[in-house]
Amino acid sequence: MRTRLAPLLAALLACTPVTTDAPPSQPPTSAPPSLPATAAPAPNPTPAPAPQPAPETLEERNVSKSAGTAGGVTVLWPRIIPREIVDDNRGLASALQQQMKRIVEKHLPGRPIDFRPEPERVCPKEGCAGVSVGLLLSRQNQGCLVIALISRPGVSPTKIVPWVGKVQLRSDTVGFREWPESQITVDDYVPCNSLLTTMDAQEPAIAAALQAAAQ
Repeated sequence: MRTRLAPLLAALLACTPVTTDAPPSQPPTSAPPSLPATAAPAPNPTPAPAPQPAPETLEERNVSKSAGTAGGVTVLWPRIIPREIVDDNRGLASALQQQMKRIVEKHLPGRPIDFRPEPERVCPKEGCAGVSVGLLLSRQNQGCLVIALISRPGVSPTKIVPWVGKVQLRSDTVGFREWPESQITVDDYVPCNSLLTTMDAQEPAIAAALQAAAQ
């Protein structure tokens, strides 16, 4: 039996195919996937500060913030000269402005009045919508001089009407928003404590100028 089985086993071994298992192939090495690079968001620009309005000049502060009303009367704050006496004469200027308001109410009854505060003593560059009335107050020691300044509506010349004090006028008018003292020579001041009794004498001249400007 041993002799017979040996050739048979040898034949079987010769017929069996020999296979060699190759080692498993390794996948190709690749870099791990990555997100595409993106640029960092740009920072929001800092908004520029809003421009600040330039401070008003002295001349701009003296311009009325209101043009008044058509058919009405704008009573402006008095111009006080010299400038050095302004602080000491605000009370007197206010009293004169109030007195002028009463004269306007008396001689132009029913007209709306725009009563302007300190320091608004000239109309806007387009002129006032109605008649405008200003005052010039000058003082030398205890002597006072007061001039009424009356204009038609719009960009109009100013009528110079002496109210208190004695003056000579080179011209009784001055251009729109021009200084009236350029046309005035002072002959005499009136004692400031007698203003109320002295100004009544010139009220008819002021009334006539008001009525002419309102026509």
